[in-house]
Amino acid sequence: MRNNAIPLTLQRIQGVIDYIEDHLQAEFGIRDLADLAGMSHWHFQRVFRATVGETVKNYIRRRRLSWAADRLLAGQDSVLDIALDAGFDSNEAFTRAFRAQFDVSPRAFRSNRLAPGFPQIKPQITQAYLEHLHRNVGLEPHIEAMKEIRLIGIKADLRVPHEAFDLAELGRPLWQAFLARLPEIDHRTDQRAALLCDIVSSSETEIRAFIMPCVEVSGFSHVPEGMVTLVRPPLKTASFSHAGHGTAWEYTMHYIFGAWLPCSGYVLNDAPAFFRFLPDQSPFDQETNLEYCIAIK
Repeated sequence: MRNNAIPLTLQRIQGVIDYIEDHLQAEFGIRDLADLAGMSHWHFQRVFRATVGETVKNYIRRRRLSWAADRLLAGQDSVLDIALDAGFDSNEAFTRAFRAQFDVSPRAFRSNRLAPGFPQIKPQITQAYLEHLHRNVGLEPHIEAMKEIRLIGIKADLRVPHEAFDLAELGRPLWQAFLARLPEIDHRTDQRAALLCDIVSSSETEIRAFIMPCVEVSGFSHVPEGMVTLVRPPLKTASFSHAGHGTAWEYTMHYIFGAWLPCSGYVLNDAPAFFRFLPDQSPFDQETNLEYCIAIK
């Protein structure tokens, strides 16, 4: 019989995370959190990093900055008031840290309404996220210099409100339509299929993006009617393994963009991210095994 009990370590770390979330504007130290978890100071830091994927200090700082980003958009409080409430001693220190995380100043972030779809936002960690992270995600990606890839597929350009941008709902019918036409594509070089998705732009009210289920081919001598071609140039790529329920990929994204990428020493390159999988293991299945690949530099 499968044991579905939540490991004690995860319970303790989740308790710490809940405490952090409830006290983002308060002063506390790592030793206070270690005591709360019932661990020694040094052991707690090792366990937290192994569980969450980043140091406790980084997690707290980036959650406070994400909280500050939400507050910048929510009202008219001054940047200085938000900085002090987020635990920074000065407007200058807050601006430096904010710019390091979001690549823009707090004032530019507020004036340009950048939060929707912003990958640097650090979401609150939940118990479901921690369980998924440790059961279904490869925390260290495979990094490679990926060669040029030629792709043929069906592309859909999207322009939808933020609340309607649901990859599972928008991508599933397109994937099913593509799967039915897969035998029409000649000169395939890989049995795996791919699903590309890229946000082209994001405003205060809507997201413009595209989704493209596709396969790799050796050339474009025959392109079935209604399909399009795309060439992905040679790029350094980080590939993460994902298993479990297909729709749980949101947790995988949170880890990649919220924990791994900021601490990796890499930045995103300007190229669509994509899922890669066998045709019978699509991102929309109840149980799936796939890779999620991002271009980095």
